[in-house]
Order: sequence, then structure tokens, then C-alpha cells
Amino acid sequence: MKPYRKFKPFQIRWAERMGEDKENPYLIRWTFILFNYSIRIHHWLGSDESRYFHDHPWAFFSILIRGSYANVTPNGSKEVSAPFIWHSKATDRHYLDIPPSGAWTILLCGKPSHKWGFFVDGKRYRPLAFFHKFKGAKANTDPVNNVKVI
Repeated sequence: MKPYRKFKPFQIRWAERMGEDKENPYLIRWTFILFNYSIRIHHWLGSDESRYFHDHPWAFFSILIRGSYANVTPNGSKEVSAPFIWHSKATDRHYLDIPPSGAWTILLCGKPSHKWGFFVDGKRYRPLAFFHKFKGAKANTDPVNNVKVI
């Protein structure tokens, strides 16, 4: 049985470095959580895992405040530049393709409705299982040749 971890109703997470290499993260984020709602500031230095789509645990508004990126979904890719605002349902599948110049975003997130995951050949994988099974190779190590859209 997995241990149960209860989250505090108020949290601040400061400058979390995301990715396998903490010295070379693909994302640095600042998170403010209040009663399951959150505001997240993201400094994108590289792309999301782009071999497969993922969803999120909550619906959100994303405000692109600096830079640009492509939001890639099963229906295609949309390139946007700051300033830009878009909305996503928790169940929407996507990944972000970040150019070398990077991007800054602010996310306004609703209450979590489910756990997030990656979708591979019709199966949903939780993040730790996904990165363990698929070795966590980040697409941003070779963004031109390492993109697979299913």
C-alpha cells in the first residue's frame, strides 16, 4: 500500500527544477496553492516530453507572457507568441514544443479532478511509471528528430 500524503491547504513551492538533469532543467516553476486552486509561474527552457501526449489533473488558463511555443494536440499544432491566453480542460491531451529562446507562462489552475498521465498506444501511464518504462528520454535533447505524434 502506498503511503497517504495529505497536502496542506496553503503551499508555496519555489523554483522547482524539472527534468532528469537538475543542472539543465527543461522547466523552472514557482507554485502557489490555496485550497486546491493554484497559480503557477513557468520558465520554459526546453520542451515537454513530446513522444506522447499528456493531460493535466485540472482545467487551467495559460497566459503566455514572454516568448513563444507550439501547443501540439492530437488535432494539430498551434504556434503562439506572447501575449496570448488559452484554456484547457483537464482531459485535453497535448505537449508544448518550446523554441531555444524559451518562454514564460502563468497558469491559473482549478481544483484537481483526476491524476495526470501520458498516453501511449491507448494506455494511460502515470508519470513515474511512464518515465521508468520509457527511460524518461526528453525530446528536447533532439527536438527536430525526436518527435512522435500518435
